[in-house]
Amino acid sequence: MDLDTFLTTLYVMVDDFCQSELEPERPRPGPQASLSRSEVITLALFGQWVQFKSERAFARYAHQHLREAFPQLPDRSQFNRLQRFWCSFCTRRRRPMKCSTARLP
Repeated sequence: MDLDTFLTTLYVMVDDFCQSELEPERPRPGPQASLSRSEVITLALFGQWVQFKSERAFARYAHQHLREAFPQLPDRSQFNRLQRFWCSFCTRRRRPMKCSTARLP
């Protein structure tokens, strides 16, 4: 499976999970985030899947190779804040992601 297909499949699974199992996103104070909750969680899972050496290594890879899939990718510090917020939110909810392999190519 190529990278684009993998990211698209992962995003669809994460987005389905977020829409069916989590509460809708609520506006937060401050500027609007450049990535949706589903996009942040997708990138976080991808970063864990590939096992980058550091957050910096992942950010460098994402900016060089994932811009087409995520054109609104923020700088590293903003992405890390979003990632910590949404991943801790999902962890607190403690709802496992139910994956259906029927949609995988």
